[in-house]
Amino acid sequence: MREVLALALVAAAAATVFPEAGWNATAHYALVESLADGTPRIDGHLNQGGDLAWVDGHFYAAKAPGLAFASVPVYAALEAVGAIPAKEAATSGPPGAQGVRKEAVWQLNLVIVAAFFCLLLLMRYAGNACVAGTGLVVSLMLGLGTMLLPFATAYFAHVLSATLGFAAFALLLRKGDSRAAAAAAGLLAGLAVVVEAPLALVAGALAAWVLLDRPRLQRGGLYVAGLVAGVAPLLAYNTWAFGSPFRNGYSDAVGVLGATGHDVVGANDEGFFGLTRPRPGDALDLLFDTQRGLFVLTPLVAVAVAGLVPLWRRGMRRRAIFVGSLALAFLLYNAAYWIPFGGDSPGPRFLVPLLPFLALPLAAAFAAWRWVTLATAAVSVFWMTVATLGGALLPADESPTTWVSEVFRADNLVGSVVGPRRTAELAFLLPVGAALLLAAPSLGDRRLEK
Repeated sequence: MREVLALALVAAAAATVFPEAGWNATAHYALVESLADGTPRIDGHLNQGGDLAWVDGHFYAAKAPGLAFASVPVYAALEAVGAIPAKEAATSGPPGAQGVRKEAVWQLNLVIVAAFFCLLLLMRYAGNACVAGTGLVVSLMLGLGTMLLPFATAYFAHVLSATLGFAAFALLLRKGDSRAAAAAAGLLAGLAVVVEAPLALVAGALAAWVLLDRPRLQRGGLYVAGLVAGVAPLLAYNTWAFGSPFRNGYSDAVGVLGATGHDVVGANDEGFFGLTRPRPGDALDLLFDTQRGLFVLTPLVAVAVAGLVPLWRRGMRRRAIFVGSLALAFLLYNAAYWIPFGGDSPGPRFLVPLLPFLALPLAAAFAAWRWVTLATAAVSVFWMTVATLGGALLPADESPTTWVSEVFRADNLVGSVVGPRRTAELAFLLPVGAALLLAAPSLGDRRLEK
């Protein structure tokens, strides 16, 4: 109960922060509005951002539909009781755009917060499955000291897709060679792809995991059947919106809005939907860039990767190979994309779905190098906390120190559901502090010495 309460407090802290109503969030929001009206076209709900597609004379959100599917019930309930905040005049976006208020995005972001809480519980389970007694600490370190935190407070698809993908893995980890678990894992992996297409990497890796267990044919077939069922909503949406299950909005993503809102179409034309070949320089930047490199802002992740060695030494070689291979696959995929950091972001955001899988080697790292792990966690938690409170969507030409300045700036634009800036900061920091206090007894768990 103590551990679940600690994780619930972290999720509650995330729920106090208003998401920034940027391009990504408002594109998802427009799709939610349109689906609630019974159409995939967002012509009638153009918002102040971009991330649009122009297909056969109509606007669409250049997004996978999974997050919108999950959000429509919440939106419909709010609309039924008249609780949707009115829109404002837009200063940017395509012709006829309206401005979406942060309060409106926050309402739907509660779907992400709920997923974040589930993910914290799953990472706790995975940590304990590797090294008994590490689950709570590992979950808090990853939840507060990686990009999972700022993206739990931003209406992006990353946390939801990560939760579904990792839930599929955790199910296989827990249920062993269960045939029902194989089918359910396939379903979850397929749903993760509906939320975010790159989760196909996780789906493929899990297929390999299942095929290593006996009976291979039966469990593999059940996994594939579940996967097909999970992906079916995406294929149905593509058929409904674009006339073919294999056509999507990324094919016609708008590159330059211009006067029409679709002056230049083809943002992802290079290679395969923007993917070419992995560029070594970009791979290094993703990890070591002095402003937003994954290992620079969150050195905890570097320790987690190094934890693959003690994980292997503990005899969990299959798990070490799985996580290491998946990490390499995500890095190569990200280094092959035309915009590796994903625009304004507190780091290489396309790597977010990988982060929960690091719970396994991080548990081994914490048991082997407790104080080193805690020290890097402290640095990582600092940067992700100021990113969350200072406005996570950092422009590429700005230093992360901008977040620190924003936290202390009197007219900080990052709002909170609870009120003025100082009150908002306390509403976030107090539950986080309480969660850390609840976790303190776990730091001295003697089981870690085994």
